[in-house]
Amino acid sequence: MTSSGWHDLSYLGRLSPPVQRTVLRLGRPKTVQRGELLMRQGEPGTAVYVLLSGRVGVTRIVENGSLSLLGIRHAGDLVGEMAVLNEDVRSATVTALDRCVASIIPARDFMRCLAECPEAMLALNRMTGDRLTQANTYRADAAGYDVEARLARALLYQARRSQDWERDHPVVKLRQKHLAMLIGAQEGTVQKALNGPALRELVECGRGRVVLRDVPGLARLADMDPPPELCR
Repeated sequence: MTSSGWHDLSYLGRLSPPVQRTVLRLGRPKTVQRGELLMRQGEPGTAVYVLLSGRVGVTRIVENGSLSLLGIRHAGDLVGEMAVLNEDVRSATVTALDRCVASIIPARDFMRCLAECPEAMLALNRMTGDRLTQANTYRADAAGYDVEARLARALLYQARRSQDWERDHPVVKLRQKHLAMLIGAQEGTVQKALNGPALRELVECGRGRVVLRDVPGLARLADMDPPPELCR
C-alpha cells in the first residue's frame, strides 16, 4: 500500500500524488451496485473507468459460448482501457462484485493525458505488463500444478490485492464459482478441494469468502514464498 492509500500494484498506486490528482480530475464519479455492469462486451469503448472502491469481475464470452473470467480488478485499478487505446469495441464485460464507485474518464481526455504525461503512460504500460504476466501464470499453473496448488496460488494472489482481514487472518471474498473460473476448474472440483485433506486445515470456507488460516502452509502448498504483507 502506498502512502496515498492505493495498493502499489494498482494503476493509481503506480502514480505520484500529483499525477493521481490529475487523472482523477478528468473523470466524474459513478456508483454501481453489486451485479450491475460497468461495460458490456461488444460495446464501443468511449471511456475508461478508474475504480475508487469495490471490486469488479472481467468476463469474456468465447467463440463456443463459454464464459471465461479474465480477472478481478480492485480499488485503484483501471478498466476499459484496451478498447480506448485500440479504438475498438469492448473485448469483455465488467460486472460489479461489490458496491463500487468508479471515476468515468472520456476516451479523448484519457488519451490526451497519456500523451502529455509520461508518468501516466509508463504506469499504464507497467499495469498491462503485470496483467499479462498474471494471465500467463494462471495458464502455466493449469499445466504444472494440481487443483489444490492452483487454488492456494490464486487465494494468495487475491488476498494480496484485496487486503481484507477477519480475526487477524486475510480473507478472499469470492464465491467458489469465481475461484473455479480463475484457475480453470469445475466449481464442484474446487468445493471438493477446499474441503479436502490438503486445504481444510489451511483455510476456512464461508458463504462467498475463504479465510486464510495458515498463510505459510498455503505458500508451501502453492510452491511459493509467503507474501510478507499477509504474515502478521
